[in-house]
Amino acid sequence: MLSNEIERYIESLALRKFSLHTIRAYARILREFKASLPSDISAQSLNTDLMREWLWKLKEEQKNVATQSQVVACLKSFGKHLVRSTVLKHNPATAIKTPKKPQRLISFLSQKEILLKTEFGESENTLRARTVLELLYGTGLRVSECANLIWENLNFEEKLVRVLGKGNKERIVPLTKEAIKWLNKYRDFQKNTVPCFPKNFVFSKNGEKAYGPRKLYSDIHNLLRSTGWEGKASPHVLRHSFATHLLENGANIVTVQKLLGHSSPNTTQIYTHVSAEMLKDSLKQAHPRG
Repeated sequence: MLSNEIERYIESLALRKFSLHTIRAYARILREFKASLPSDISAQSLNTDLMREWLWKLKEEQKNVATQSQVVACLKSFGKHLVRSTVLKHNPATAIKTPKKPQRLISFLSQKEILLKTEFGESENTLRARTVLELLYGTGLRVSECANLIWENLNFEEKLVRVLGKGNKERIVPLTKEAIKWLNKYRDFQKNTVPCFPKNFVFSKNGEKAYGPRKLYSDIHNLLRSTGWEGKASPHVLRHSFATHLLENGANIVTVQKLLGHSSPNTTQIYTHVSAEMLKDSLKQAHPRG
């Protein structure tokens, strides 16, 4: 039965250490796909036409490209599972093309804007927000990676942070002097109320339970708004700023890719487009024939 194969596939994702977010998303996608099919259909009857027909319905429902891309990725992965399980001889999703994502317009602060001049108070909230900002901008970490940091991930002597990123892939990222300064300030502030043991979370109320990404998102949003920043006020703006400023100052795109934890250089390529557009704008403004 198709239902049984879907459940076996979902169980296999956990064994293969897929993230909980991906497992839940793929389970929802496949159950919705099954609900769109005749109730008596078997896994052996799945074919490319059935999958394409469902994807066409999603387009008619005006599902965005990101959602459609995730559905295609799920169907391709499920098809591989069916082939491995000898339920099918060929993966019916192989012939389905992933829809092209429109080029995103990313938001980032200029190198001048990142030099915050606002005076900050001495409360735990403001100190934590500034520390998170310096860590995100100085390393390019995702906010989820920042939220999951424990003290033993940080090596102040070597000026390095060990990060567990998407797909449980580990990478080592250098720490800036500014990030180290604010991390030390935050640790000193916290040490009388929150123990900073090696296994404890860096950003936490009690060391054992971390502030989640949503809380750190709120910290950064409020901090950026307090400086007068009118663009998108999110932690990812700092990651974008990190990558853009590195490329503006001559960093190699492969280096930036590794620092960001991108599995493909194509993902990092968007930052070269941003830098190119900035060069064009500078040429128009400064050149007599611009």
